[in-house]
Order: sequence, then C-alpha cells, then structure tokens
Amino acid sequence: MDAEANRALVRRFVDEWLNQRSRAALDEIAHPSFRFHWGPLGDGEGAEALAANEELARAAFPDILVEPEFVVADDTYVVNYSRVSGTHRGTWFGVAPTGRKATWTAVEIYRIEDGLIAEQWLNEDWSSVLQQLGLLGHA
Repeated sequence: MDAEANRALVRRFVDEWLNQRSRAALDEIAHPSFRFHWGPLGDGEGAEALAANEELARAAFPDILVEPEFVVADDTYVVNYSRVSGTHRGTWFGVAPTGRKATWTAVEIYRIEDGLIAEQWLNEDWSSVLQQLGLLGHA
C-alpha cells in the first residue's frame, strides 16, 4: 500500500474503532497476526487482546476521544500524534474515579502489512493525566 492508503487505514482505526467503538471495524482493520506494544501497560497479540485492553481504558474514561493532530505515513509505517481527552469516571490502575476531565497527548506508531494494521506502538503522556486528576504534584 502507498502512504495515503496507509494514512486512511489508520484514520479509520481511530475514527471507527477508537472513537465510534466499532468492533466490526477493528476486526476488518487488524492483521491476523496483530501485535501491540503499550510500554508500561504491556504488550499483547490479537484484536481480542487489544479490545480487552481498550475496554479497561473505556471503563475508566467512558467518554474518551482521540483527535489526531498530525499524521505522517510512508509505505510501511504511520505515525499519529493525537490529543486524547476523557473524564475519569471509573477505576484506573487502582485509582478511584475523580470525576475530573483530562486531556493528554499520545504518539501511536503503526506498521502496515498486506493492507492491514499488523503492529501498534503506543506512548501516552500519563504524567499529564495524573497531574490533571490531582494525583501528582506539579514539578
């Protein structure tokens, strides 16, 4: 696939899976050997494992919204820099809901194979989230 097709594929992942929560879209977009790397949140394999992890985030931030700010793509990789927001309404890593809204940034890197997303790396600004929820002092 070319860069524009890869960019469109990742845009669909963000729009239809992350924001509209369409499991059917995830199943259409994810490569059969899909793997994800979420740093301290862990790694996993398969769309089912990704969906389970995403549900943990959605339980903690039920109104979570991912808004891409810029996307860079080539014939194999797509880098998506996003602004993410949500209200802390559920337990998050053992922290009781604060009811506070937070906005943070995320960098996602996707590897495309056979026209599908084969791999994802995610890095989110968790220190910003902790500060906004009143759980971490300002440095």
